[in-house]
Amino acid sequence: MAKKKFNISSTLKKNSKTEEVKLAPKIPLKKTTKDPEEVKTKVDEIHSGENKKAVEKTETIKETKATPKPKKAKPVEKGRMVRMTIDTPEEMHLQLKIKSIQTRMSMRDYVLRLIEKDLKKG
Repeated sequence: MAKKKFNISSTLKKNSKTEEVKLAPKIPLKKTTKDPEEVKTKVDEIHSGENKKAVEKTETIKETKATPKPKKAKPVEKGRMVRMTIDTPEEMHLQLKIKSIQTRMSMRDYVLRLIEKDLKKG
């Protein structure tokens, strides 16, 4: 199949007109020179014995914030999973949600545990 040739010269002529872009005026940057002696004294202050107490305080604060996470109940999974959909009254759904949050389980795991307990009874 032969390639079709396109005449794009008129488009190129239209696009060849470019306007000059005006740039914003250059603003000189402010250069700050730091006194090496001043920097050294600040570094010495930071690493002095007085500030070690402050560092120790922050470390103890970090240690006290760490609390163990509650253990999650392992989901009950045996074999192949099958999806089940049920319609519940809104009030029952809300109670189920609250109860699952109180036991720190997902709603799925909570319902599976209830079904498993009931099946073991019978």
